[in-house]
Amino acid sequence: MIHLDTNLLIGAEDPSDAHHQTTRRVLARPDSFACSAVAWMEFLSYPGVPQPLQEALKSLLAGGIVPFDEATAALAGAIFHLTGAHRRTRLDTMIAATAIHAGAALAHPL
Repeated sequence: MIHLDTNLLIGAEDPSDAHHQTTRRVLARPDSFACSAVAWMEFLSYPGVPQPLQEALKSLLAGGIVPFDEATAALAGAIFHLTGAHRRTRLDTMIAATAIHAGAALAHPL
């Protein structure tokens, strides 16, 4: 199972996005995909994503949209502090913790 980071979700939707080609390479793999509820929320915050496109992307997420629960929150908090507690990385640590807690790899652009 591979969890997709928000940038890859946006790259799947927007061919002009800097991460579009990376997203295409990741989605071409013979793996199952999922994302965290946090990444999905960030994706839905991206302006102008039409409902049919949202549904098409959800259909690629055979592993679903994984909830962010109490155990995942505790892990995210620990990761946040271990990585320097920078406010701009808060959501990233939540997304990473969801993948770790689910035993999945996390695909993200570097």
